[in-house]
Amino acid sequence: MSEKKETRQKKAEDFETEEIESPNFYRFENVGDEVEGTLREVGRSEQYNFGIYTLEKDDGSSVRLHGSSDLDDKMSLIAKGLWVRIVYFDQRKMPKGTMKLFKVYRRKTVLQETG
Repeated sequence: MSEKKETRQKKAEDFETEEIESPNFYRFENVGDEVEGTLREVGRSEQYNFGIYTLEKDDGSSVRLHGSSDLDDKMSLIAKGLWVRIVYFDQRKMPKGTMKLFKVYRRKTVLQETG
């Protein structure tokens, strides 16, 4: 006689779990909004084909933000490791909606990390 081996898929409760927090995405909502920090990562949104930028703020926390055609053009000149300030300063009417316009400021050199 052959014995049938019972198989079952493991469920979430079979494992020790930890919550994964969603990345902290910064949203520029009002003209004058700004964010600053050291550029740590540059990625790409497959859905919208815009950049995704991760900045490390002075307090050590990280913030991510979505690019746009205007922001991506300016951020293409920023090397990883440089400090940047991004300011939402205006908007322009476009055929498919409103485009946010940004000013991007950078330090010219990478600061040496201490410690």
